[in-house]
Amino acid sequence: MDFKSTFSFSASPASTPALSVLPVGRRFRGGALGQWLAVLLFVGLPFIGANILTKLFMADPGLRDARNLIKVLVLMGAYFAYVRWWERRPVDEFSLQAASREFAGGLLLGGALIAAVVAMLALVGAYTVQSVGSASDFARVFTEMMPKVAVGAVIEELLFRLIALRLLERSVGTAWALLISSVLFGLAHLGNAGASPLIGLMLGIELGLLLGAAYVLTRRLWLCVGVHLAWNFVQGAVFGISVSGHTDEGWLRASLTGPDWLSGGTFGVEGSAVSLLLCLLAAGVLWVQASRRGQFKAR
Repeated sequence: MDFKSTFSFSASPASTPALSVLPVGRRFRGGALGQWLAVLLFVGLPFIGANILTKLFMADPGLRDARNLIKVLVLMGAYFAYVRWWERRPVDEFSLQAASREFAGGLLLGGALIAAVVAMLALVGAYTVQSVGSASDFARVFTEMMPKVAVGAVIEELLFRLIALRLLERSVGTAWALLISSVLFGLAHLGNAGASPLIGLMLGIELGLLLGAAYVLTRRLWLCVGVHLAWNFVQGAVFGISVSGHTDEGWLRASLTGPDWLSGGTFGVEGSAVSLLLCLLAAGVLWVQASRRGQFKAR
C-alpha cells in the first residue's frame, strides 16, 4: 500500500477559501465608507478641536495670525497622519520635489487671471480706480492680508481638493469628482455677503473646476494653492475688490459699477460673467494637459 497515495489529498477550488477575498477589516479600510470615516476621525475632529481651542484660549484679535497658523499646522499634520496610518502610503501630495516651481506657476496663473478679469471690466467702465495708495500702504495691506489669504488658500485646497476630490475620485472617477467637489466648493461660500445660489454655482464652476484641474494636473498641493492665493490676494489687496463677499481695504481704492452679471455685485468679481468665462478657459487648458499626462482616472 502506498501510504502517500492513500492519505494524501489535493484541495479543490471549492474546498478552499478564495484568495481574492480580503478580510473584513481590510475591505473596510479600502472601501469608500472606511475612508470617509477615517478622514472624519483623523482630520475632521483634530481640525474642529483646533478651531474651538484657539478661539477659547487665544481670543485676542492680535493673535489672529497665530491662531490661523496653528489651524493650518494641525490640519496638515492630521492629513499627513491619515495618509500614513490609514492609506499606508507616502504623502506625495506634500512632495517638495517640484514645490517651488509649481507654487510660482500657480502664483503667476492666479495673478494673471484676476488681472485679466479686472482689465476687461475696466475697459467697459465697470471697474474704476479713485486713488492709488503709497508704498507704505501696500506694505501694510500685504502684512494684514497675506497671512489670512494664505491660510484660507491652504485650508480650502486641502479640504476640497486633497480630501473631497481625491476620495470622490475613487468612487466616481476623476471627471465626476471634479464636478461634485466643485459644486461643494461653491455651496460652502453661500453664507458669504452678497452670495446667492446662482453665484455659488458660478463660483463652483469657475474656481472649483480651475483649482481642481490644477490639482489633478500635478497631484500635489502647490499649484492649486498658488493659484488660489494669488487670485484672492491680488483681487483684494491690490485691486481693492471684495473677495467672495469679504471686504478689506486694498492698495487701490476702486469701485465696481454696472449690472450684477457683469460686476458681480457685493460679492465681488467672482460673481461676474467675465470671471466665469476666463476661468473656464484656463481650467480647460489645465484639463487638456492633465488628460494628456494620463492623470484622469476611471472609477
